[in-house]
Amino acid sequence: GASGWIVRSHSWHHCAKSILHVPRGGDVIGETPIDDDDAPLVIIIDVDNCLYSEQELLSSVGEGVESQIVRNTHLFGLLHFNLTSEDCDELYKKYGSTIEGLRHTLPSHLVEETTRKFYSEVYDPIDFGCLLGIRAGIVKNENDSKSIRSGYDHGHALQKRRALAELLESISNRHPVYLASNSPKAHIMRVLNNMGLRNIKLAGVLSPDAEGDGSPASVYPTKSSPRQYYQQILSQHPPQSKRIILLDDSSYNIRQASTVGIHGIHVNGKDRTLEEGLAEAFEHILPNGNTPMSPTQSMSQYMFSDVKYLGAKNKVDAHAIDTSVWETLAQELTLRLRQKKNGTLRVADLGAGMLSMLELFMNGGGENERSKPSMFNLIRNILGSSGNSDNQLTELEYFAYESNTNLLDGCKEKLRKLGFEEAASNNWQLSLSNMKVTVHLLTKDFQNEQHPPESLDLIMGCCFADLFEPDQLVLSLGRFAHKSSHPPLVYLPITFAGGTRFSSTQPFAENEKSNQLVPSDTTAFQMYARSLINHGHNLDPSRIVNAICNFGGSLIAKGSSDWIIDPKSNQYLWETMLYFFGMSGASEITKNGFDAAGWIRRSRREPRTIIASNVDLLFHLAHSSSTEKSDMYSTGGNDESDSSSRVAVEEIQFVSPYNVTTVKKEFDRNNLGPDQIEVESLCSLVSSGTELKIFKGTFESASLDVNIKGMADEAMEYPLAYGYSLVGRVVACGSNVADAESLIGRNVFTFSPHSSRVVVDRDAVQIVPDGIEAEDAIFMPSVETALSLVHDAHVRLGENVAVYGQGLIGLLVTAILSMHHSTTISSSKQFCSVTAFDALDDRLAMSSKMGATSALQPQTAGIAGPFDVCIEVSGNPRALQSAIDNTSNNGRIIVGSWYGNTDVALKLGIDFHRSHKTIQTSQVSTIPSTMTGLWNKERRFALTWALVRSLQPSRLISKRMTLTDVQEAYELLDGGKEIAICFKYNK
Repeated sequence: GASGWIVRSHSWHHCAKSILHVPRGGDVIGETPIDDDDAPLVIIIDVDNCLYSEQELLSSVGEGVESQIVRNTHLFGLLHFNLTSEDCDELYKKYGSTIEGLRHTLPSHLVEETTRKFYSEVYDPIDFGCLLGIRAGIVKNENDSKSIRSGYDHGHALQKRRALAELLESISNRHPVYLASNSPKAHIMRVLNNMGLRNIKLAGVLSPDAEGDGSPASVYPTKSSPRQYYQQILSQHPPQSKRIILLDDSSYNIRQASTVGIHGIHVNGKDRTLEEGLAEAFEHILPNGNTPMSPTQSMSQYMFSDVKYLGAKNKVDAHAIDTSVWETLAQELTLRLRQKKNGTLRVADLGAGMLSMLELFMNGGGENERSKPSMFNLIRNILGSSGNSDNQLTELEYFAYESNTNLLDGCKEKLRKLGFEEAASNNWQLSLSNMKVTVHLLTKDFQNEQHPPESLDLIMGCCFADLFEPDQLVLSLGRFAHKSSHPPLVYLPITFAGGTRFSSTQPFAENEKSNQLVPSDTTAFQMYARSLINHGHNLDPSRIVNAICNFGGSLIAKGSSDWIIDPKSNQYLWETMLYFFGMSGASEITKNGFDAAGWIRRSRREPRTIIASNVDLLFHLAHSSSTEKSDMYSTGGNDESDSSSRVAVEEIQFVSPYNVTTVKKEFDRNNLGPDQIEVESLCSLVSSGTELKIFKGTFESASLDVNIKGMADEAMEYPLAYGYSLVGRVVACGSNVADAESLIGRNVFTFSPHSSRVVVDRDAVQIVPDGIEAEDAIFMPSVETALSLVHDAHVRLGENVAVYGQGLIGLLVTAILSMHHSTTISSSKQFCSVTAFDALDDRLAMSSKMGATSALQPQTAGIAGPFDVCIEVSGNPRALQSAIDNTSNNGRIIVGSWYGNTDVALKLGIDFHRSHKTIQTSQVSTIPSTMTGLWNKERRFALTWALVRSLQPSRLISKRMTLTDVQEAYELLDGGKEIAICFKYNK
């Protein structure tokens, strides 16, 4: 969908019934049309070449509806009046339709009979199979760059038709929608039937063959006689109180409609699609410069151009691409050169666009810390100048696939600027002092390639992989690897990760004129993401990783490549992003009852940097004949140490404040107790709360945890081994362990310190449920803590909640609240919101992904509040004070932070004294007495594991490290540079 709608009309049913039967006539209302942004809106849509795109029909199935109308019109003019095709077309240009031209030139006594014959002979023979053909998706037009735009081309006709139906249905539920055509009613209905739009709720259908009063002026009136044609609409929706907008492919009809106060938007399927026209009508996108909304509006103008968009995007791409992944790619390509010893690299770029990746290969790009040298230079530097000449890069053969032929001229111009010459049709060559580069421009969809190039070293696609269903993507990539002796690398830079945000975010706001709620920026961008998913977009890069690994490949490198789009220095791309939001996200916003146009206006009024989260992915792709996974992902068996009686163990040890290290120990497996099990560690999670307190020394002397077995007798004092989120594989069991046979080889969770191997009592571990990965399972205690906080908060339906602090626990609290606290309750007031506060932008970005309705800087709390419930998990006394200040009277403040030995000063003056606010602490170790009648630890553990499965919290891991990096790990967490750090214990 591409548009939105605000005000509900109450006169549709009467209008829909009467418009086809009441004679048109009467005086035109001569008032100046209203030009208020929030005035009630009435939509009139032309039918032929407007509801459908004639150009798309012709290019996809070779036949259109309007082309048949034109052909039959020419034949009618020739047979009855000896008119040439040019004569008929001239009448159309002058009068808006050929039949209207005949009415003005024929004697009055011939008008009615001629009109009846015209409608019968021109419209009855039309074959509507072309509409059915495109609706069934028989042919896909690869080169159509004017599909419903939401950041990519959808391509599939059936999907587009369904989207149009949903769009019109949603609009008609909120606004009067009319169809208006110079064609007869029967034709209009046949179009609706064949497009699957017959059940759209219309306020009326305007056509010339309504009943008249017998006079020539009112017999078969067309749009060239707007007083008669639109009389019914004008009487029910006076232009001085309603904004009436006509979407039509005829400039003449638009000019005529303007004489009676109807605004016009020119829609022709080329410069403006119907979806774009509707988005413009609802002010979700800017006018394109061809047809301003009205003479008094002074809005800026914008027109989408794929060439300009790619040019602007490529500049941001070059800066965003992750340097470390780029350098790893160079190392991998260098290794292949050494193995091949022929000096040649063969590369397939499957979404070449304007050849930005070729340019980056040759010249490098980016600025400052994101600067990247050319791939050529990186490879030469790695190889060195003294090596064997066979190892040097002497030739690059580059296969550039791009199905959008609109870009062909731009690609050729880029090649000329890079110094290439065209050697043959779409084959270009460049000879450098030490190498040769050949580029094959292939104007086709790579998925339709029947003979992929052989022996590829690299397959890549920039801004590409998220457009495909992951398994289908892997199958397509596999075809290009089929004839390669060595499986190629796959490089997917700028893969959209689903998160978009402004550099500073705004909360919900009320629009008093429209009596609607303007969504927070966080909620608006979430709905944009939802609309992309609805159109087939994959916003989860981990699905791509899993798909490639499931087919035997392996991930080599991954890095962040966020777009940073400044409204001034990247103006066109910034405008294009707003255009994408308006075309795709705005409809989702309005379907959920929010003011989309108000949000768009606020975004333009307060332009801020747009940040879109992307990742760069680099893989080894498995050979199509490979039957085994990469060794990197092989689980394998026990190493040699498993069969030895003495096993080396590496364990964490906090030595003093800001000083943590590891110690080496030995464990004698013969000493395994009868009730104990031996666990070989897979991964463990660093607690950013308690463990940081121990790292910094800001803790009180006490037991580690009185409710966790093995910790009750351990004092919290240096030196100290600590940690409580470890998952490993059971490798041995004591003689008394009853389920030893089924337990061996299973993954278990244990509240144990970070260590490469642990020995614990059988009843101190929990078996990780099937289907939960080890990296998700290590979050079990954190998820339980978040669940405990949510239980203590006791949030009721409709209450607005704030979560102060978006570290690990805060993010999980936000996620759990968002799972069961919906924002889809439409109202002019705010209900069921989950507002997250943090000072760090990366945490706010993750808050949005975890479901927050607003993710805000702390200083905006006074604007966003007050809240019914505030949950404070920041560990910052200022956040606790803000939570108290911005909780409604009689509201609740839940304190989950442990402040250790830090003194906390709060202002609890007269306002607090009179407020009846409740401050309650929350701690996960025990079940509160108010819940023990229904809940115990076992039940809460069961729910926690279910939440772990649902939330997949491993997506919060921002860095994976080993115990050798333990000091750096805690320093990174202390500096707020990472959200969650996982220690890995791979062999």
